[in-house]
Amino acid sequence: MIDKALMRPGRLDRIIYVPLPDPPTRRQIFSLQFRHTPVDQDVSLDHLVARTDKYSGAEITAVCREAALLALQDDIKAQRVLAGHFEGALSTVKPRIPDSLVQSYVSYQQQRSGGLSFF
Repeated sequence: MIDKALMRPGRLDRIIYVPLPDPPTRRQIFSLQFRHTPVDQDVSLDHLVARTDKYSGAEITAVCREAALLALQDDIKAQRVLAGHFEGALSTVKPRIPDSLVQSYVSYQQQRSGGLSFF
């Protein structure tokens, strides 16, 4: 929520709804993260995409960072992040945006746009 004083014209006078990432977008987020993290062949990108429904982009990034930290905790000289590390990260990093909040944003956007689709 943003203070109404900031929403006056000339300041932050627009609210733009950015939905949670869909499966192709989540795949891209993981792929971008994997560029910087050596991931083992046993890591299934399809599985990670399926397991991260309702995760924001920031939460997906947190999953990748947590998995890398778990790999280093297992072995400080770890060369790769394994599927088990991602499973551990998914048990730690949970989606934090409730369905009720998403629905309120969708309803607000529909009211403001007269039912038009999102950008």
